[in-house]
Amino acid sequence: MIRTLYLSYDGMTDTLGQSQVLPYLKQISANKEIHIISCEKPSHFRRNKSKIEEIIDGTNIYWHPLKYNKFPPVISTLWDLWKIKKLALKLNKVYKFKLIHCRSHLMALLGLSLKLTINTPFLFDMRSFFPEERVDGNLWPQNNPIYRLIFHYFKRKELEMFNAASHVVVLTEASSKILKSKYHLENISVIPCCADFELFNYKSVTPKDIKEAKKKLKIDNDQFVLSYLGSLGTWYELDKMLKLFKQIKEVHTDSVFVFFTPTDPEIIFSKLKAHNLCKSDVRVSFIQRSELPKYLSASSISIFFIKNTFSKKASSPTKHAELMGLGIPVIANYGIGDIDTIIEDTKTGQLINMNDSQSIIKVIKSLNDLAKIDKAMIRAKGRAIYSLSKGCESYENIYSKIIKN
Repeated sequence: MIRTLYLSYDGMTDTLGQSQVLPYLKQISANKEIHIISCEKPSHFRRNKSKIEEIIDGTNIYWHPLKYNKFPPVISTLWDLWKIKKLALKLNKVYKFKLIHCRSHLMALLGLSLKLTINTPFLFDMRSFFPEERVDGNLWPQNNPIYRLIFHYFKRKELEMFNAASHVVVLTEASSKILKSKYHLENISVIPCCADFELFNYKSVTPKDIKEAKKKLKIDNDQFVLSYLGSLGTWYELDKMLKLFKQIKEVHTDSVFVFFTPTDPEIIFSKLKAHNLCKSDVRVSFIQRSELPKYLSASSISIFFIKNTFSKKASSPTKHAELMGLGIPVIANYGIGDIDTIIEDTKTGQLINMNDSQSIIKVIKSLNDLAKIDKAMIRAKGRAIYSLSKGCESYENIYSKIIKN
């Protein structure tokens, strides 16, 4: 059986690992032996270690977790990278890997180094415009000479990664066009963040399930429900979402805004007063992934606003795939990955410019029509773009091509 090594700086015990790594690898491992090296946050590892072991039990997946270190900045990352490389070399002596799958720029640095050391081909699975994303998010402020050096180091290394990688995977057509134009890449594929359409299936949610979810969320059956799914961090524009909700509430006076998020509720509550909203207007709840379909199905419409920066041309919000699987229409801002094209082509939501009053008025007037969009149509359109099986098939083809060559 062909053995591959999968390198991820994100932990399998993180939500992202469970939603965006393991579902792919479980399918791909049907005819391949896959060894994962990942860096696990201690609190997540303690809480979810047994869950991950249960997920991979009986598969051809072997997990080699390492501890993630956060402090001191930069030095801790270099230490983690050294540990990953050391373990990768140790495992390769035993398993003789045919391919190294590198998830992100940091792991592709190791893929590049390992190719020079053991001559094993690697797949550069980009996930983002990483250096630009760190600058756009003010995580690498360019007025700091150290971070300026780090940025330029990664841009130099990025070119080396493109030249050395056997194949490059990006999340969006928008980013693929940029890279093809700038670097003349040929071995590049687009695989968006996919969703498990078996789990996120509106057909598996009964009216009783929705009624129970609304009861637990203290929502009346006839209320208009705007929802938000996911963390609220650097990239999500909470103030603009609350601003729109306030204007929606002026038309749909019984509206409620539900946040399904692991983010501290106080971060949301602290913003309400500035938008003339109160706690009774919102609900904040963290729901386990397996329960999300039931609770999300209480939504009339879902919303996500992401900062429109250059780096976000490379982003594919997983939440959009999951919402489409449940047949839930969305309101999103312009300029994020392929979202503009997908929403406009599929007619499964509405794009908005929060700096344009006419755009806001147009969206608010369209709410009733949006909420009535056929669920089966939304799901079918979403499945054609975001299905896990389609993503896995693409990875399988790339693996086969690299190993064959």
